[in-house]
Amino acid sequence: MTTANTQGIVLKTMPYKETAQLVTIYSLTFGKITLTARGTRKMTSKNAAIVMPMSLSEFEITPRKGLSTLIRGQHLSYYNNIRKDLNREIVADYLMEYYYRYLPENKPSQSTFDFLKETLEALDEGANYLYVYALINAHIMKTNGVKLQVDHCVFCDSTKVIDFQLDDGGFVCHKHHTGPIHYDLDALKAIRYLYKTTMKQVSRLTLADDIVKQVLPIFEYYVEEYIGIRLKSKTFLKQIV
Repeated sequence: MTTANTQGIVLKTMPYKETAQLVTIYSLTFGKITLTARGTRKMTSKNAAIVMPMSLSEFEITPRKGLSTLIRGQHLSYYNNIRKDLNREIVADYLMEYYYRYLPENKPSQSTFDFLKETLEALDEGANYLYVYALINAHIMKTNGVKLQVDHCVFCDSTKVIDFQLDDGGFVCHKHHTGPIHYDLDALKAIRYLYKTTMKQVSRLTLADDIVKQVLPIFEYYVEEYIGIRLKSKTFLKQIV
């Protein structure tokens, strides 16, 4: 049968039959797919190392509708430094769960693959986990159609903004502001930077952790209430953000 090679990041593994596993990966060529990985629960399996969750490998597979078959592979990165820091591991798990539960099968996207890879690389290289968590939520928002106005007032072109209003989806000026002020200037800057910064640029951010924690609920609100994405890993995130 026809075989194919593709890079992929392991999202989740599950026991399957006596010594096999079901391995869900996000691959560059096929998008999210699930592989049957025979014998990988054996200590002597040559393929056991390449199906570790949160690792990047080159896979040779037999692609099929439904379950594809893993033939062999070669690991490229285990992102070992993430596993040495609980906070970074929790943030990585949050993104992995989103990819596993909410991305469609068999719809490859270069940008989607790149974002996952860049995020794991950033965490592995020691990026601030609060920044990364915010950028993950901003990515989820943008790819699910939630756009914020963080360049000027959402109602006019004024850049003299004084607050962020959740229901209006962006900054507001004095003229269009209603209710009490919720965010000061430092918080408004943080909202804009976190929303517009790419994962490749995360190391350039120099925001105070307490300010980031103050504005994170904005991003979480849109992900959970507007898009309806609720992840089990959020339970652990509540302990660190």
